[in-house]
Amino acid sequence: MSSNRLKLNAEKTQFTGLGTKYQLAKFDGFVFVANGSVVDLLPVVTPLGITTNQELTFADHIRQLTGRCFRCPRQLRAIRRMLTTGTITALVNTLVVS
Repeated sequence: MSSNRLKLNAEKTQFTGLGTKYQLAKFDGFVFVANGSVVDLLPVVTPLGITTNQELTFADHIRQLTGRCFRCPRQLRAIRRMLTTGTITALVNTLVVS
């Protein structure tokens, strides 16, 4: 990083250790030192908007995604009497598909 004139932002940088449950059980607490900055190794990281854990499963990401998908239709329930069926269908398709 330093050879390319890049600086580590410890507040935004996330590191994790990857492996199986057996391999990860060998390590209790991880601390990573990069360019003199101490960065904790996290159990769950979010690179490029996708939440992954140390075993590279997407269980946390799927849980968050389904929560967001169900939140939009639940909010529409409050105003459903003021909208037509076609409008509600279009809103649900737009919000959930996006």
